[in-house]
Amino acid sequence: MKQTFSQRGLTLIELTISITILAISLTAIISVFANSATNSSTPMAREQAIFIANAYMEEIMLQAYSDPSSESGTCEEGAGNRALFDDVNDYDCINDTNGAIDQNGNLISALAAYNVKVDVTSDTLNGAPAKRIDVTVTRDSLNSLNIKLTSFRTSY
Repeated sequence: MKQTFSQRGLTLIELTISITILAISLTAIISVFANSATNSSTPMAREQAIFIANAYMEEIMLQAYSDPSSESGTCEEGAGNRALFDDVNDYDCINDTNGAIDQNGNLISALAAYNVKVDVTSDTLNGAPAKRIDVTVTRDSLNSLNIKLTSFRTSY
């Protein structure tokens, strides 16, 4: 009488190959999650920078094209006090490197990591005199974040 043995288990080669495949798969999945976790704050910071740039731009665009008090120069009235700004040129001096500041000069503590710079230059738009306004927002911890919003203000 002949006995037959049924084969059970895995060979050493099969076990080694399956562990290798499992390790490679796990490494790929973990690297995707790590990359996702690292970059998850970037879209939020980008959106916040866009909102800050829009807020500054809206404030500037609501001002007069030329100085109503007939004083010439850039950033002369108020010497950096935005509550006293009365025309577009006054905003050319803004370089808020300690965070976003509201129009009364108060630092917004939740936005302290953002830097805002405003440049106002004379330009022409379809042959008419205009002022080009560039609002640039960056963030201290994200070197790749650089939002620049450009608008033109004409005398109307």
